[in-house]
Amino acid sequence: MLIPLLWIGLALLLGIVASGNGRSFWGWFMLGLLIDPILAGLFYWLICKD
Repeated sequence: MLIPLLWIGLALLLGIVASGNGRSFWGWFMLGLLIDPILAGLFYWLICKD
């Protein structure tokens, strides 16, 4: 029960961070749900790296 809640929570956090930087909340949230949220966060970090 803890793993699915953690998975959804991390995907939600990823969506919030992406939204704060002008990216799509729903796009990054869904990506985080479909694949590992930590891996999606790494993708986001690589894309938004200035």
